[in-house]
Amino acid sequence: MTDSSAAAAKTRRPTAIAQRVTTVLGRPNGGNSVDQGLGQGMEMAITVVVFLGIGWLLDLAFDTQPVFMIALVVFSVVGQFVKMWFVYDARMKTLEAERRRGAVAHQHDAGSDGSDR
Repeated sequence: MTDSSAAAAKTRRPTAIAQRVTTVLGRPNGGNSVDQGLGQGMEMAITVVVFLGIGWLLDLAFDTQPVFMIALVVFSVVGQFVKMWFVYDARMKTLEAERRRGAVAHQHDAGSDGSDR
């Protein structure tokens, strides 16, 4: 394996992982980013409400009025922001890799046509 192919193999591996993470967590929408943002906002709001309800039920059961509600809401908000960060980071890595491939694609195409310039 040459140095350039080893370097290419190293750059391909994180890109494949980034694409999988984006696909699994982000469910990328190629059509409309407004729809994707609205969906993420609704997902975050519903998650916070669900955790608030679970905290409220636990507080009723254990008679610890605001403790579980506050703890579970903070947990859900932090979890959603961490998830958003990983999805954003994976998406940016995927887009950077596509941009790099596009930037060097013309170099490979021009050299393979067999013409001497």
